[in-house]
Formats: sequence, structure tokens, C-alpha cells
Amino acid sequence: MSSPRIEPGLLRIFRWYVAIRLGLLLLVLWSNQENADPTNPRFPEPGIVMFGILLLLLVSPQAKRVLGRTYLPVALVIASIAPIIESAVNIEGRLEAGMTTNEALADFWMPFFLLFVPLLLIAWQYRYRAVLVFVIGTTLLDLAVTIPLVETQTTNVAELSALIVGRGLLFAFVGLFVVKLMAAQKEARRSLAAHSATLEHLATSRERNRLARELHDTLAHSLSGIAVQLEAVKSIWDDEPEQAAAMVNQALESARDGLGDARRAIQALRASSLEELGLEAALAQLGERTVERSGIAVDVTYADNVGDLDPDVENAVYRIADESLTNVARHSGAELATVDLRRRGGRIRLEVIDNGVGFDANGQAPDGHVGIKGMTERAEMVGGSVAVASRPGEGTTVTFEVAPWK
Repeated sequence: MSSPRIEPGLLRIFRWYVAIRLGLLLLVLWSNQENADPTNPRFPEPGIVMFGILLLLLVSPQAKRVLGRTYLPVALVIASIAPIIESAVNIEGRLEAGMTTNEALADFWMPFFLLFVPLLLIAWQYRYRAVLVFVIGTTLLDLAVTIPLVETQTTNVAELSALIVGRGLLFAFVGLFVVKLMAAQKEARRSLAAHSATLEHLATSRERNRLARELHDTLAHSLSGIAVQLEAVKSIWDDEPEQAAAMVNQALESARDGLGDARRAIQALRASSLEELGLEAALAQLGERTVERSGIAVDVTYADNVGDLDPDVENAVYRIADESLTNVARHSGAELATVDLRRRGGRIRLEVIDNGVGFDANGQAPDGHVGIKGMTERAEMVGGSVAVASRPGEGTTVTFEVAPWK
């Protein structure tokens, strides 16, 4: 199964919530064992089991790969039912311990806050109908498991039912508000990405046109002049050898001038960010642009031991990092990417790592990954090598190694 794109940062917040909740439940369990209070019994075991399963699900790459499209829905369903089941077990246990109904319901407010997290995550990731499914499902489940526990007691069942239904209506309103905010944010992000792509395409087109004009006005004219001079030399070579020799020298001068023009044009192909900012700041700018374009968090590390690099090597590092981050933004579905440049064993090593869906690196590259071939060719031009390591569900690592000087 293929995995849908999960909103950037969502899984990180989800994992932190589950880990904190599980830690609190374990603390309650430890407190029960160390200093049990018979007047206020607590039953964290069901919550520990469900949130423990949920945490394993959220941190396991295999689970994400096996469940595919159902991965996030399954996790959200567990997160939605766990607080309700945990609350019902606590109410039942306290009633069996002889507590009054009001005392048993003392912590009934807790699911209200615990359910807010899956509500916000659902509104963040999905459309409003998913919020309505959550609201209706949690309301019916809470009514089904809580009301039978207290309906034989002195509690006003109608009031408790109204409280549960009211909570559902509040969730429906909050969910609608969050869905509208997220829709506006997603649209702004898409517009920003489209605008960025348009500007990038326009800048590329302008640069190509500028280079075409420069090559036409300099190199093409030089070659044309050399061709004319050599034709003239050919026609007078036997009759006027001295003049022919002088014209050959002129052709050589024209060739040297043309070679200088060609070198300047090739030098102009270097990324302007490198010329203006230097490699370290240019890599940091690449990371910032990726964040703006995709919302993926990017961590750029530029080690102190990198030192001076050959300009062509520097350009290759920048271009390979750019292509790698472009692939991350377009194909990975990652939440985090890291760019690490350092000197190891006398060689420069660039690593671009993401925690996305990955692919089978031993097979044919997925559609749209044509940049891998380009990175390999660019690395070979400066005497380096590129390796791509990836497995489905386990992210991708692009490694570029090269000597610091050609």
C-alpha cells in the first residue's frame, strides 16, 4: 500500500502527545504500587495498554509501510477511543470500590481534554466530514459505555447525556474552525510553492537567454572570425607564406580570446547564491527555501573542518544538495530532512537524509526521480561519487563524496 502525504509536523506532535500521556499513566501506576490510596482508586492499566500500542505504531517504520493509507486513521481511532475506555474503566472500578456516583465521576472531565488532541489532528489532516465522523463516533461510544454504568445510580442520566452531547457539539464547532484555518494555510502554502516555482522557472529562462546572448556575441563571433581567417590562410598559403603565417598568428589570438570568453561563460553557470553568499550560507538558504516551499523541517550542518574547496567542487556540492532537497520536497512525504557537510578522511562528504516514505533503491527510480542520474553525472565531473540508500518506509539518504580539490 502507498502512504498518503501526512501534513508536515503532524506525526511529531502526535508522538509527543502519546509519549507524554503514556508517561503520566506509568507514573500513576507506579504511584498506585508505592502508595495506594483506597479512598481514591485509579486504574491506568487500560490506558497504558492502548497508548503503549499507539506509541509503537507511531514510531515503527514497518507499521507505516504495512498499513499504508490506513496508518494514520488507525492511529487516530486508537487515540480517540482510548480516553473514553480509560474513563469508563475508572468509573466502573470506583463504583465497585464503594465510591458514590459523583465521586466516581470526579475525573469525567479528563476525556474532554484528551480528545481535543485527536480532534485537532483530524481537522489538521482531513476534511470536515472526518471531524463529524470523529464527533459522532466518540459521542455514541461515550454514551454507550458510560451511561449504563451510572443509570442504576442516583445520577441524573439526562444531565450526563446532555454533557456528553454538548461536548460533541463543541468539538464539531472547534473542528469546523480548525478545518477552515488549515484549508486557508494549505492554500497559502500551495500558492507560495507555485509562485516560487514560477519565479525559479523565470529566473532559469532569463539566465539561459543571457548565456545564449553572451555565447552568441562572444564565442560565436570569435569562432566565425577564426574560420574566415583560416579560409584566407588556405587561399594564400602557397603564394604568400609570410602573410599566411601572420594570419595564422591572428587566428591563434582570436582562438585564445574565444577560449577566455568560453571560460567566463562557463564560470557564469555557477550558482549566483554561491557567488553572493558562499557555500555555507547558500546551503542554509536552500534549507530555508525548502521549508517555505514544502513545510518540511530542514536541519543544515556545516562542519568547521570543511575548509576551502575547489570552485567546481563547491558548485557540485551546492547543486547536488539542491537536487536532493528538491526530491525530498516533491516525493518523500517527509517531516524532517538533514543536510550535513563535513570533511572525513581527507574527502568532503555531503549527506542529505530524510525520514519520508523512501523507495526501492535497488530497483528503477520512481517517476520524477530523474535528478539522481544528473547528480551522479555532476559528481563524476569533479571526480566524486554519489550513493543513494533507501528502502520503502525508511526514508532516503543521498551521499556525495569528493576530494576537496580537483
